[in-house]
Amino acid sequence: MFLVLESIDGGGKGFQRIEISDRLAKMGVKVKGVEFPVHNAFYETIIHPALQGETKMNTASWVLSYLLDKTLYTDNISPYVGKDKKKVFIADGYFTTTIAYQSLLMSQVELQKLIDYGVEFNIPRPDLAIYLDVDPEVAIERKNKEEGHDEGPDMFEKSVAKQKKLQKIFRKMVKEEIYCDWEKVDGNGGPEEVTDAIIEMLKKRKLL
Repeated sequence: MFLVLESIDGGGKGFQRIEISDRLAKMGVKVKGVEFPVHNAFYETIIHPALQGETKMNTASWVLSYLLDKTLYTDNISPYVGKDKKKVFIADGYFTTTIAYQSLLMSQVELQKLIDYGVEFNIPRPDLAIYLDVDPEVAIERKNKEEGHDEGPDMFEKSVAKQKKLQKIFRKMVKEEIYCDWEKVDGNGGPEEVTDAIIEMLKKRKLL
């Protein structure tokens, strides 16, 4: 089974990937996962400097960069796609993020065209995307407290206005089931409370 965790920046999807992976492993589930964009040499050289405003990329470069980021992991994810409850891959952020940011927020590529790219480039479609709905002000406060952000917030993380727009976008994606099946979970509570809510939702859907 291929699960994706989504949220606005600072919504806790990275933490929840680790916590859910630990919970599932204790249940005897084979679990793998990754954070997108993957922090590899390509990210550090191309994507990260652009996000920090240190370099500039045109529209095509933004879209192609995030498509490449996903296709590099296709072979890792593909074996997990399906309803096998004992074999789970969890991604925090994914092609759903690219849809939200590059298409619905930044209008860098038309929605259907981007989805078609995903099909053409064999990007695996999630069995379920879980959106952690967090108030933007809370999310930005969390993000500012995270370790490993010595350079400060990037071009999206620093803007409450962008995060409010993204919240509306993700809610729309959930409601209209854009690209894949979705569930929304309240992400404003404590970390363990949110993890409990996700696990309970998965059980109700008979995915565990």
